[in-house]
Amino acid sequence: MHSRRKGTEMTRRAVIIVTLLYVIVVLVPIAHAGTSEPLEVKQLRVNGVDLAYVDQGKGVAVVFVHGAAGDWRSWDFMRPYVAESYRFISYSRRYHYPNQWPGDGSDYSYAQHAKDLEAFLRELNAGPVHLVGHSYGGFVVAIVAVEHPELLRSVTIIEPGIGVLIKDLPEAKDAFTERTKAIGLMKEAVKSGDSAKATELLYDYIAGKAGSFKKLPNERKKRYLDNAKTIGPTLSGAVYPMTCEKLGTIRIPTLVARGERTLPFYALSTDALNRCLRPGNKVALVPNGNHIWYAEKPEETRKLLMDWFANH
Repeated sequence: MHSRRKGTEMTRRAVIIVTLLYVIVVLVPIAHAGTSEPLEVKQLRVNGVDLAYVDQGKGVAVVFVHGAAGDWRSWDFMRPYVAESYRFISYSRRYHYPNQWPGDGSDYSYAQHAKDLEAFLRELNAGPVHLVGHSYGGFVVAIVAVEHPELLRSVTIIEPGIGVLIKDLPEAKDAFTERTKAIGLMKEAVKSGDSAKATELLYDYIAGKAGSFKKLPNERKKRYLDNAKTIGPTLSGAVYPMTCEKLGTIRIPTLVARGERTLPFYALSTDALNRCLRPGNKVALVPNGNHIWYAEKPEETRKLLMDWFANH
């Protein structure tokens, strides 16, 4: 009887030891891989400026481009997933946190950011990449897709707001009126020296509801406010002469995505963009998504993008 009890106790101990080893060796690394702990922020010099970026993983590179009042952190929630199978790269555009200001912001434009992105991709020397951009960043991605397709494996363009594509559409009149009014209020705040207020107004506009900025978690508020100074240059930057004909020259696989409940300006312009592209590209409509659905609905974003990368 004593020998049987001793054997049972030894079995229990063996089970406990094996369980602990499984937790330490298997589960802990998985849990760690699923976090979004900040990496070392690197610097890459292009066109006379240093651009901050993070870089994790191996394999085909996936490069993320943020929108207005954003920076490399805007896409960091995707890093744990992308870095498991690809090389995740997210950078901060010229003037955006934590980059130094190389001038007075007068050179802030779609064309300049596209030139910077082209140079950034060439300096990375990572081969053709998957390129992903949202809003202002989506417009920049579209420009690079038109002008430098040799650098790209695929592009994902999320609500780029290319207004010139819908400027003559009667159904866009109210959307432009709404946008002009919102931008006017932002410019007034910038002119009065209150860039933080301009940032709040920007977020409330793209979220589609006043008071949305105040409800953000403090960490996300801080990210936007770290880039408040860029609101003025963003609103006053030169317009890029994009045309439907130029977009129609894109030959690389393209994913165009927008939220189902985004602002009319972004819905109409994103749909117009898709009509300009050659047939055969993928279109995604995210249920109940607003303009910033990519961050508000991270699981939908993860699934959409990871499926796209896997098939291209």
